[in-house]
Amino acid sequence: MANQILRIDLSNRSYRVEEIPDRIINQYIGGRGLGAYLLYNSVPPRIDPLGEKNHLIFTAGPSNGTNLSYSSKTVINTKSPLTGIYLYAMSSGTIGHQMRKAGLWAIDVAGIADSPTYLEINNQKVEFKDATPLWGMESGEAQRVMLGGLSARKAATMAIGPAGERLLRYAAIMVDGPVYRAFGRGGSGCVMGSKKLKGIVIYGDGKIEVGDRDGFEKIRKDILSRVKENEQWATLWRRYGTRMSVDTLNKLGLLPTRNWQGGTFEGAERLSFPSHEKEWTWQNKPCGPFCPTPCSLYMEVEKGPYQGAHCDGPEYETIYAFGPSCGVDKLDAIIAANQICDENGIDTMSAGSSIGFAMECFEKGLIGTTDTDGIELRFGDDKAMIAMLKKIVSQEGFGLLLSEGVRRASQEIKGSESFAIQAKGLELGGYECRGANGQALQFAINNRGGCHHGYGVVARVEIHDGTRLQLEGKGEQVKNMAIGQMIADSIPCCVFGRQVFGSVDKNVSSLFGEAWAFDDLKEAGMRIICRERLFNMREGITREDDTLPGRLLNEPKPDGPTKGEVVPLEKLKDDYYRALGWDLSTGNPDNSLLDKLGINK
Repeated sequence: MANQILRIDLSNRSYRVEEIPDRIINQYIGGRGLGAYLLYNSVPPRIDPLGEKNHLIFTAGPSNGTNLSYSSKTVINTKSPLTGIYLYAMSSGTIGHQMRKAGLWAIDVAGIADSPTYLEINNQKVEFKDATPLWGMESGEAQRVMLGGLSARKAATMAIGPAGERLLRYAAIMVDGPVYRAFGRGGSGCVMGSKKLKGIVIYGDGKIEVGDRDGFEKIRKDILSRVKENEQWATLWRRYGTRMSVDTLNKLGLLPTRNWQGGTFEGAERLSFPSHEKEWTWQNKPCGPFCPTPCSLYMEVEKGPYQGAHCDGPEYETIYAFGPSCGVDKLDAIIAANQICDENGIDTMSAGSSIGFAMECFEKGLIGTTDTDGIELRFGDDKAMIAMLKKIVSQEGFGLLLSEGVRRASQEIKGSESFAIQAKGLELGGYECRGANGQALQFAINNRGGCHHGYGVVARVEIHDGTRLQLEGKGEQVKNMAIGQMIADSIPCCVFGRQVFGSVDKNVSSLFGEAWAFDDLKEAGMRIICRERLFNMREGITREDDTLPGRLLNEPKPDGPTKGEVVPLEKLKDDYYRALGWDLSTGNPDNSLLDKLGINK
């Protein structure tokens, strides 16, 4: 199949299919890289993220549509309404597979519909359908209705919930119906809501022919063999998934607690899944097809005040945000919070972090019950947490301010800026980084803001190789991890399968049917980093914006193995910019590097 992009304009209900030149695929691979290129060339500088000139660009990659293990990932690119800069987000599920079967590497949605609309994409034919009856529906139910008589095995769906319709700034796009996969971070659901687009159904009946079938089959079998050889690792992933991280991170002092006042939580064991073997039952599910180590777990609360609450999860980052960050050690409350977020379509990480931030403001006397609609927002109070989450979802009272995200809330609550835990407007992922210098650097320089995934979770490497407190070489370490992440997200493949994924250059070569050296992939990864940064440069981002909250820079860590540490950020940034060959004064790539990478600004 040719490399094609489907361009949809909601304003005039039109669409067209265009070719993507081979050289662009060769430069950016697909997925995240392709999305960064398309977004830069589609969205003008300084536009309103909620205006008609913003685009939602969904991208697939060379692995999608095949039966390669760990290939069920899709990428979205847009300008974030939460941060005002570049945003990519990834979701598990079947969207990317259906896109490629429809002959598409990308779907670009622009404009604003006159009335609530959803799209049905059959191969490369688009129908604009009335979503007025769906407006107000929770996301899973809306997808069921959109699917209609189509087989869920042959079509992928996505939809926003009520939060996206209300333009909540960290609204998510939920995927594949009530299993609630998500384009979670940064507010892509808010952008979709601004376009009056409730959702998309997509299906294709084409067949993907990989470039080197024999080589591909060998690689696919080799991955499955490595899974069997790493049976202990595979069993742990199937049984616990990311949730097994809670105990380990707590012992290392990396578990952000009470809005990052520290890195150890006395209730960590009560949130550790291995400790719940006798108390809880959960059902293992894959987050998409072709995963030999499915780590998604369905859980339902069987008793107590949250009886009946359920979710597919919760993942580690959700546990961190609604658990230790809010001082809550009740797993049933976290499951209830997860369900509320899923059904209404919001990012669990930003929601939980916003509540944890508000709890610290309350306990410090910066806000009171007259501000919080009578809710005593104290750390550890799960009922107060759930009550405020419901206000965030409905954007009522104090919940309206928290629905704007931590950065905007801190601008309204005087004296709170130093402990507003965000970078470039995005709330940080769950790795306390005072004493994890690579992770701290990653949070500060990440192109989408305070993201733990975007450049790889450096903390998980530096705690094992003993380099967490080193300064020298951190720039190179983060650069190399970032390049690896760009490649993985552009293929795309699940980060948790990389341990058994094998030689990435051989995998990519088999998919395309032409030789890709590892140096070619590294250069593509570097090109993607620069392309993302170029988008942000147009929005005014410089070295000054690559920063962290004052708490992490100035308040010595009070607990854990790295007690007394702060983040030596300026030295780390210098090391990083040098490693990339970027200008030290601006923190941005210069023209000579861009020319070397073949980037036409």
